[in-house]
Amino acid sequence: MYTQNELETISIVEEPQMFIDFNTYKRKTSVNRKEALKIVSLFSGCGGLDLGFSGNFDFRDRHFDKTKFRIEYSNDIDPAAEYVYNANTSFFNDHKLHREDIKDVNFEDIPDFDFLLAGFPCQPFSNAGLRKGINDERGNLFEECERLLKVGLQRENKPIGFVFENVKGILSSKMADGTSIPDEIVKRTEKLGFKTCYKLLKTSNYGVPSNRQRLIIIGLRKDLDLGHFDFNLLEQIVMEYNLPNEVYNPYDLYLGSALCDIPKSAPQANDYWKYSPGGQYMVDKIGPCEDGKEALTKFKKRTPLNQISKTISQGKSWKSMNPEDMSERFRRIWDNPKKYHAPNFYRRFALGEINGTITASAQPENCGITHPFENRRFTIREIARIQSFPDNFKFPYKTIANAYKVIGNAVPPVFAWVIAKALEKHLENGKY
Repeated sequence: MYTQNELETISIVEEPQMFIDFNTYKRKTSVNRKEALKIVSLFSGCGGLDLGFSGNFDFRDRHFDKTKFRIEYSNDIDPAAEYVYNANTSFFNDHKLHREDIKDVNFEDIPDFDFLLAGFPCQPFSNAGLRKGINDERGNLFEECERLLKVGLQRENKPIGFVFENVKGILSSKMADGTSIPDEIVKRTEKLGFKTCYKLLKTSNYGVPSNRQRLIIIGLRKDLDLGHFDFNLLEQIVMEYNLPNEVYNPYDLYLGSALCDIPKSAPQANDYWKYSPGGQYMVDKIGPCEDGKEALTKFKKRTPLNQISKTISQGKSWKSMNPEDMSERFRRIWDNPKKYHAPNFYRRFALGEINGTITASAQPENCGITHPFENRRFTIREIARIQSFPDNFKFPYKTIANAYKVIGNAVPPVFAWVIAKALEKHLENGKY
């Protein structure tokens, strides 16, 4: 049985920000920064966060400039992620990902770094992982980030700070004493000498055609007198670069915009993972959204939604089925929606909606992975678009499920780029 909290929602959420005010050192360390800011990346996946922090890529008709950051070292344990990352080294300063269990890596072999990036495994903190928290073995992988920061702080070239990324569910995950995981991270990094704050962000407010929500945790060394990271700078970057956002400039975020101009020659443009017979039956019975190919072409001309169709923003789900076609399980839910909290399984987003989160499992029951008018999963290239990857970023795979997994696990590169540019601006404002 699923609870409402376990289901994808597309409602606008309040974005809470928490600041922990620690005493700062009175003397500011003097730094003359002209070189690139060096990045060490842990739990790098296929490279979404690394790509955003590197910059110099295109997404649709926009170019995202090279940033002041440079990837020096990246690590992940997943062979599928390594396969994709290392097929795209031109995006990463010709740097290859190092595949090894982070617990087996000798941290003395990791080069000096200015910032640590890490999207430590989210399963212990997600709904699917039942929010086991940091006491779960995978949750303890945060401690590897903590350990590397300790090693870095012992060096002559100390790290300036860190950027951690995780799922919304981490906010509800607790330590044994009841402390939330984000607050525990704040407490531990404060002891190391960082000023740390966090905020829940929705990627569709930062140029990404997806309603994915992610918690971003940023720490900056206290003795540099940089203060807490100012999350308001992200909105400034969006305005400065005229990026689409859900509130003021949403057109380029609609699913129709994301799908309308994918080059036929783009890698994996036609590759898609077929549904199981049961999944295909459900998708067929739900049926396509009202607006199809003809409507899709109008997004190339940026035709206003109300001039395309009255139904352009009307998606579908299992509730669109004829009850007579439902399995016994779904019929029970249909007959007693209050008991089951009216779950929205098999969500099918319309061309005039912003797509929901694409999960790593890519299962139609629990995420909006179904094409709006073709009865299939999105292709690999279509979900890469929804995640804001460049069309020339390749996703080679040995099993097609792995391609969906690494894209679903990735941080959207455009979102990461906005964070990187905001961090640059914060450092500049602090005269760093």
